[in-house]
Amino acid sequence: MTSLRRPRSPLFPSRRSPLAGRALVVALGAASALALSGCTGDAEEGPTPVAVGATEYQPILETRQPVPGSAEDEVTIGLVSLTADGSTVELRVLLTPHFAGDDPTESYSVYDMFGRDHDPRIVDVGTLTEYKIVSSSGTTLSTDPHEAETVNGRPVLYQAWFPRPEGDPATVDVRLNDSWPALEDVPVTWESEE
Repeated sequence: MTSLRRPRSPLFPSRRSPLAGRALVVALGAASALALSGCTGDAEEGPTPVAVGATEYQPILETRQPVPGSAEDEVTIGLVSLTADGSTVELRVLLTPHFAGDDPTESYSVYDMFGRDHDPRIVDVGTLTEYKIVSSSGTTLSTDPHEAETVNGRPVLYQAWFPRPEGDPATVDVRLNDSWPALEDVPVTWESEE
């Protein structure tokens, strides 16, 4: 059974229900292979910051899950944030592949890590409403899952934008893949409107 590691944080007070499942990070389209460095975090202390390009990201939870359809491959999912700004909500996830094989230079795409099934969603359980990635004129507002690649043990940032949930709920569930359990009660950061 896979366990989630959650750092001590004001975002997750002890009275909250625990998160279950895996977290995937969603990124804005047309991102190509990124130079990455960092580590995925210590089991005792929770996730640690990971540098992606010139920016450092701190996951609020981290889990390691099997790649759907594979008996040997796994992916570490680090949920960084779910932030509402204007009419959209941005999801950020760090994905780190752990694929079987001996070639340290072989690249794996976000699409490979998702088990070739790309359909992340956020769910407002209170209103029983599901939100899919925003799409306009045939362009999906997410990191291109086919183009964003990395090598074993090195994270890649994935981002996606969803419609802003009605009623501005404090938490939502995140479903990254139907083969993985949902991440429950993920806090939404609501940017103040000016």
